[in-house]
Amino acid sequence: MENNNNTEKGDIERILVPIDFSDYSLNACFFALHLSSRTGAEVLLFHVFFNPMVDAMAFPDAFTYQSNMTEIFKDLEQNAEKQIRKFSKKIKRYAGIKDLKNIKITTEVKAGQPGEEIDNIIRSFAPKIIVIGTRGHGKQSGEILGSVAARVIDTAGIPVLLVTRDARLKEKGELKLLYATDFDESDYQSIHKLTKILSGYSIKIDCVHFSTSSNSKSNSKKMAQMKAHFLKTHKQLSLECHIIENKDLLKGVNDFIEINDIELIALTHKKRNIFYRLFNPSLAKKLLFQTKRPVFVFN
Repeated sequence: MENNNNTEKGDIERILVPIDFSDYSLNACFFALHLSSRTGAEVLLFHVFFNPMVDAMAFPDAFTYQSNMTEIFKDLEQNAEKQIRKFSKKIKRYAGIKDLKNIKITTEVKAGQPGEEIDNIIRSFAPKIIVIGTRGHGKQSGEILGSVAARVIDTAGIPVLLVTRDARLKEKGELKLLYATDFDESDYQSIHKLTKILSGYSIKIDCVHFSTSSNSKSNSKKMAQMKAHFLKTHKQLSLECHIIENKDLLKGVNDFIEINDIELIALTHKKRNIFYRLFNPSLAKKLLFQTKRPVFVFN
């Protein structure tokens, strides 16, 4: 992607990347590095390993059992540290090959449950963005990593970028984004955040409202107001607005993505907004965890 001279370094200071050493995590790290290179943000690679001592505490009188668990814990911790060092070296090699500058990578491992420990690290590290890998296409799309990503979306309170193993980062030319709007007030803030996060890129945003029924006059008025707002507040922003009517909402979204060669999807995750209106849990998984495009979810 081409650099934009208006990059606002400092707006995005820290990026959190929860990892499990899989290809999905690796691809998420590649995306995080490109963001880091353009914003100067620190990237924290964070891994959570199982803590057997929790089970050991259930047997306070079993000294031998607890001693064995202590040894097992040490082995698990050492292995996690070894893996994350190896993983970090691989990420740094990628940064070198791509000639990415201003990269600062730190690592941390914790014992415990992934969801709980990610909540804790969000509070202590205070990232501006979370980039997390998801399994994407295939039978395994709903397994562990997907459930962790779903929890992060629900609890993080900050933008989350979901990246599948198959997602590809466009490094040159204009980046085409789809922002799905339901005309909620939060959309204005989300699009503003999106432009700041991607201020180092040349971007084009298609702001789209998807509907199952015709309410053309009201929707057209709201869309015109939204477009007028962004033309006034973001004069250099390349933004087009669309209203798509389709009884099959998911098909409407996917058709638009394919026809317009969309490379990144963005939406806001709030009750009663487009995320809940368009997608019941099973359809949401199809969009968020089975698309080849990265998905930015705002809270």
